[in-house]
Amino acid sequence: MKKKNFFKVYEVNLGKFEKKYVKNCLDTSWIGQGEFVKKFENKFSKFVDCKFGVTATSGTTALHLACKVAGIKKGDEVLVSSSTNMATAFSIIYCGAIPVPIDIDPETWQMDVRLIEKKISKKTVAIMPVHLFGQSVDMDPINKISKKYNLKIIEDCAEAHGVKYKNKAVGSFSELSAFSFFSNKSITCGEGGMVCTNNFKYFSRANNMKNLFYGKKNRFMHEDIGYNYRLPNISAAIGLGQLENFKKIVSEKNRIYKRYKDNLENIKFLKIPKIRDFTTKFIMWVFNLELNDETCNIDLKKLQSRLYKRGIETRPAFVPINEQKTLIKIFPKKIIKNSCPNASKLMKSGFYLPSGNNLKNNEIDFICEQLISSCK
Repeated sequence: MKKKNFFKVYEVNLGKFEKKYVKNCLDTSWIGQGEFVKKFENKFSKFVDCKFGVTATSGTTALHLACKVAGIKKGDEVLVSSSTNMATAFSIIYCGAIPVPIDIDPETWQMDVRLIEKKISKKTVAIMPVHLFGQSVDMDPINKISKKYNLKIIEDCAEAHGVKYKNKAVGSFSELSAFSFFSNKSITCGEGGMVCTNNFKYFSRANNMKNLFYGKKNRFMHEDIGYNYRLPNISAAIGLGQLENFKKIVSEKNRIYKRYKDNLENIKFLKIPKIRDFTTKFIMWVFNLELNDETCNIDLKKLQSRLYKRGIETRPAFVPINEQKTLIKIFPKKIIKNSCPNASKLMKSGFYLPSGNNLKNNEIDFICEQLISSCK
């Protein structure tokens, strides 16, 4: 094998549709707002079984919009998976609310829904399940709890484009969901996000809010406090092209996942997360796994250093909400260090490998060989 000099964690693969649509933007000079924004919103929202979509500048701003239109306000509490990108928690904090961390199922890395009811208080107004690494959170129990306690659900689907729970698209189980189109996501705009909903009032308010709440009669008589969260037309053009190429993207992701799994599933010092039966359509975001501390004699930082020297980039699992020093200081009664032991443990043992769609099978084999030898 002719070895690459360096294997990045993720590399974007752009096809003919993306290039065609971007060229259209450049040729017509419609790079700010234009027809591709609405086309992308319409096509993507249908793709995730929702009636409406509102683009935003990032997954973070999409989550912020979702929280705002849901009425999340100062002093409210929102239950959220502790193991997640901190953009999830920040979107709640931007509203003046408190993210209350829920520990994860150590076998899947997803929110442990059995722990939710214990964390509900008089101030709890919503649950924010985070569908991580291409899997689904178990949504049926969350929906039951939501109805029992009259709580809103806002799904964070940043890593779950096209994923299905019991044959229904994630993002369609709640009144509001948010997706990310960052450069390493399954569908990318370079940077971007979208709020999806079946509620017209939420759609209308989110659409106006991301556009500075310009007035209907007098444009500069603003109707409320808004934000400039508009996704550029040229970014939407890339997203639309990615969506039209999604079958090929998924095919490559399935190939990469299978190749890694075939190489690593029987290695005793490594653990690959389980995929529960309710995730009826799993679409790998990146290939994630964990060091088995019972049989592995190397810590994660040392392993990452060894692999980096061999030309292989890796990333550790998220530092969970309950381990974030800043958040513990701000919310000492609700965010308590070591309160989510599984998420805290994963922070020290979980990581992911290069997962770009351009990876060839022999390159995956090489990465696996280097990983196994580096653990010894």
